[in-house]
Amino acid sequence: MIHRLNSFQFSVFSFQSQEGFVKPDISLTNDRQLKENLREQIFVPTTIKIGLIILTVLVGGCASRRLETYQELRGAEIQRPVYYYTEVEKQRANTESEPTVEPDPFVSEIEAKVLKYQKQWQAQLESETPLPNLFYDLSTDTMKAHRHLAASPEKARERLAEPITLELLVALGYEWNPGLKSAHEKIRAILAQYPQAAYLENVLRQYNAFTKQLDTKVGPMRHKEMVAMEFPFPDTLALKGQVITEDVLIAEKEFEIAFRDLVTEIKLAYYDYLYVIAATRINKENQKLLQQMIAIAQTKFRVGQGKYSNVIMAQVELSKLANAIITLDQQRETIMARINTLLNSSADLRLGDPVPVEADGVTPALAELYELATENRQEIQKQKLAISKMALVVEMAKQMAYPDPTLGASYFENRSMANLKHKQDMPMTFMTQRALNHTNAAWFGQRNAYIYEMDVKIEAMAHKIEELESNLRFVVKKHHFGMETANRSIRLYRQTLLPQAQQALDAANTAYQAAQIDFLSFLDAQRTLLNFRIEEQRALRDYHQHLTQLEQAVGMILPKNK
Repeated sequence: MIHRLNSFQFSVFSFQSQEGFVKPDISLTNDRQLKENLREQIFVPTTIKIGLIILTVLVGGCASRRLETYQELRGAEIQRPVYYYTEVEKQRANTESEPTVEPDPFVSEIEAKVLKYQKQWQAQLESETPLPNLFYDLSTDTMKAHRHLAASPEKARERLAEPITLELLVALGYEWNPGLKSAHEKIRAILAQYPQAAYLENVLRQYNAFTKQLDTKVGPMRHKEMVAMEFPFPDTLALKGQVITEDVLIAEKEFEIAFRDLVTEIKLAYYDYLYVIAATRINKENQKLLQQMIAIAQTKFRVGQGKYSNVIMAQVELSKLANAIITLDQQRETIMARINTLLNSSADLRLGDPVPVEADGVTPALAELYELATENRQEIQKQKLAISKMALVVEMAKQMAYPDPTLGASYFENRSMANLKHKQDMPMTFMTQRALNHTNAAWFGQRNAYIYEMDVKIEAMAHKIEELESNLRFVVKKHHFGMETANRSIRLYRQTLLPQAQQALDAANTAYQAAQIDFLSFLDAQRTLLNFRIEEQRALRDYHQHLTQLEQAVGMILPKNK
């Protein structure tokens, strides 16, 4: 390389001479200091350039040598430690002889039971039979036929254009409502927790490796891999399965609540629909009667037996009836949109007229309704299930507070001793140990605090049940009172007011045609009968709606008087 560098320097000096560099004649001056200054001024730039060139050449040579060294390393044989040949190569040569964990028969039995729960729930959800304890009976032949019709949406919509029944709307709502489908899928999602809990115990029982650093006190510290295996207590798995079962039951109650509220909303809309249809029919009947009386009033006015003001008053009354009919038609459109929304159909879908429903008396008394409400209300049942689940969680936390036994095995090769002056071969060390998992030790304070927190939450949830029961008694009392009031009004209108108003109107009609009373007295009798008929239909709607909300509060369909 030195020879190479000398040749390169010579070429540089030659190049500078060719570029016109003229070296001055330093020998012409006698001053020594002046000669030195001239030399520095002439040769310093040249020296810097030469230094940069030399640095470039050295770097390039080192890089070339680095590349050669890497190529040599790739082809060279690397010295591997003794541990590699004793453990790694042995595992590669005999992969089938890896240690396996024999399944625990008791744990396997619990796992099978946990997965059995999942299969039972899954079969129940996939069957056509609805979940038990539903708010509305879907097992009748009529409901089965309507549910079968829901499988063909086009035919079902054609059927909705005909006169509709409450059972048809409930069946279609059960099959089509998206909120109900969401609650149903939530149950399916929770069922996926069963295999997670079952297989987790098997995962925990597998061998796991981690790095363990050892201090030999002589030479550099060495570390090797250590394998460990935990043996979880099987009763923890059983508690996990019970917790998941409680979650499924809670999700089932949420589905029942969603179905109950859906049926309630459909019933309330259906009874509004009945009222609007009945009120429209009554107004149209009175409109025809009033048109007949206007014709009579005009005839009397022509012959000089009546007044023109009577005709004007009759026309005003006729305009009011026409406006009431328009308002009722708009209400009908709104109610149909509400029903279609509950059925997940188009809001503009036309529905047929509803089939009338008669008022049936309720058998249970108020005191009995209180007991039925506290026993069957789905929210109270859900809260009790949540408390039961929380108690299982506390029990599982107490079980997990005890440490799981762990079997560990470590391998250590003390290669640092080979560098000592004695050059004595040290034996390899293979040590096994049995220890408890101290990370889950019972004396850790956070577990005790967690258990105390859950106990306080359970107490708070118990007070929540008391609040629910207290509010529920008020709701039962409110709707029971409204139902009784509406029922009493229905009997009053049907037994007393409507017959008397009809007789008064007939007498007024006869008297007016005989010119015994004026037209104003006839209008009063006609308006009174109209109002009584409308109020009777409104009282019938209120009775059904209060009964519906009472059944929602109680959480079941109440038995009716036959």
